[in-house]
Parts: sequence; C-alpha cells; structure tokens
Amino acid sequence: MQKKEKNAFGILRYWAAFCVMCLHFTGYMRIYVPDHAVSIGILRSAIDFYQPTVILFAISGFLISASLERSGLDAKLFMKKRFFRLYPELWLSMAVYLASLFLIIPDKFDISILRWIVTQGIGFAATPSCMQKFATGSINGPLWYITVLLQLYILLFLFKLVTKNSKSPVLYGITCFVLSLGNIAAFILRDMLSSTGQKLLERCFIPYAVFFFIGAFCQTCSLYNQKYTNLVLAVLLMLHSLIRITRVYDYGYYTGLITGMATAAIAVLAAHVIMKEKSVRLLETLEQKARKTDITYGMYLYHWLFLNLLIHFKLYEKYHWSVCLLGFTAATLLFAYASRKICSSFTK
Repeated sequence: MQKKEKNAFGILRYWAAFCVMCLHFTGYMRIYVPDHAVSIGILRSAIDFYQPTVILFAISGFLISASLERSGLDAKLFMKKRFFRLYPELWLSMAVYLASLFLIIPDKFDISILRWIVTQGIGFAATPSCMQKFATGSINGPLWYITVLLQLYILLFLFKLVTKNSKSPVLYGITCFVLSLGNIAAFILRDMLSSTGQKLLERCFIPYAVFFFIGAFCQTCSLYNQKYTNLVLAVLLMLHSLIRITRVYDYGYYTGLITGMATAAIAVLAAHVIMKEKSVRLLETLEQKARKTDITYGMYLYHWLFLNLLIHFKLYEKYHWSVCLLGFTAATLLFAYASRKICSSFTK
C-alpha cells in the first residue's frame, strides 16, 4: 500500500478560494470606487501573482487522479462521490440565491428563472435574461468553473481508462503539451467568435485542461516526491517571478500559458515540499483544521450573491471599500459554513 504523503492542499485551497473572491470584489470596486483605484489595484496585483483559479484546477487534478487510483477506476463509485460533493451544495445555493433575490427584486422575476433552474441545476453556468441588468449582470459569475470541472472529471476518468491507468511520464508529458496547444488555440480563436461562441468557449474544458492535467501528472508520476523536486520548484519560482515582474508578454487563454503552467506545478510541488520541513507542526494543525471543515466550495458558490447585493445597495458609497471587503468575506464564510454543515448531514 502506497504511503500517504503529507501536503498542504487544504490550506492552499482556502487561500486560492479567498483570492478568487478578492479578485472578483476588486474587479468591481476599482470601477465603483475610482478614488481608491490605486490601493485596490495593489491588492489585486498581489493576490493575482499566482493565479488562484489555476491553483484550484491543479489541486483538483491531483486529488481526482488520486481518488481514481484508490477507487480502481470504478465509474459508479466515482460518479457517486462527485455527485454528492458537487450537487447538493449547488442546489442549496441556488435556493438561497432565489429566495434572497425574490425578497429584494421580486418584480424582475419572469419565466427565464425556470430555464435557469434547469440549466444551472445540471451544472451549466448561465444567467436568466431577467437578471442580466441586475448588479453585476450575472446571477453567479464564477460557476463557469464548476461547469468546466465536471467536464475535466469525465476527461480524466476516460484518459485513465483508455491508458489503463498508465504511469508513463512520457505519456503525461505529451498529453500536457497537446493540451497546452489547446489553450493557445482558444486564445487565438476567442476574438474570432461571436459573443455566444465566446461564452461557450469559456465554459469548455479545452483552455483549462492543461492546468488540471499538470496536477494529475504530478500525482500519477509522483513528481512531488523526487530527488530533484526542490530544484525544479526553485527554477519554476524564478521563471514565474521573472515573467510576472518583467511583464514579458505571455500568450494564453484566461492567463499566460507559461506562468499558468508554472503556477499549477508550483502549487502541487510547494504543497508537498513545505510539509517536509522540520518545523511544520503549526502547518499540520492548520491543514487538519482546513480539511476537517472544508468550505472552499461554498466560498465559490456564495460570494457572488454578496457581491451582487453590495453593488445593488451601493454599500461602497456608505462604507470604505476595506470595510465592504470584510463584510463581504464574513457573510460568504458564514453561508459557506452553514451550507456545508447542512449538506454534510444529508449525505452521511
């Protein structure tokens, strides 16, 4: 039986989820609070130095790959696990969104809400037409990530099934190279597509698969536990920092391809390397707590509701943006925690 490796994925997921929240918050606040655009921009640049959604893709790729190995490519068990991890909280969050918005703007509701319930209920991110002029213009903007993640789960399962769970570094290396070409192709084609085509591309797995598969590559081939791991990590950190600081143009869809791939690998390798240090007792304690109450999925699901409410009620005009950020974060964490507790009680 393979020895269980220590890692800091729990802590890293919390950090990445919080950074995603902050990026969305600062993205709108720099528009609505132009007098504070400089300070907001500084925070935004700091939290986006290592692109957080790419980190989440890489961690998911690693963990799903490990889960598939443990389950022996049992399709029924795999689907059951993924269903109960994603859908109960998704559906509960949809009910919370509907109830909250109906209390605030009941006059905006029309038949498009029913289509939205069906579409988003199966995991495809969408916004009902009646909500396209409310606050951010999106009922839950970040859910494209869940749509893409569902596709990547299926893709990785089929890949491991077809390759008979191969552990060949060459196979995974070639696969990641091909998927990187998919990211570049998406970058080139994006501006040639219609608005509908661009939305479909945003919700397609092709541009993001390379980041997810880097996580799977690291797990399958144990790249996080090699004698050269520390050296590779150091090189990647320097390469990533050099490109980001010098602002050398880095082509890619969603984020620069080179820095994106580096970020994905850095996330996986650093999460293991840091736990090999001698003075990691505090980190181990934090990691245990992070895994015991993992509300990062709920953070993704609920923060857009409070961003919409913040903009709708123009709270940024009444309070400093930093106060708004604290309230936005606290409300998200509260609802994410409650959602996790409720759904856990039903899925035990």
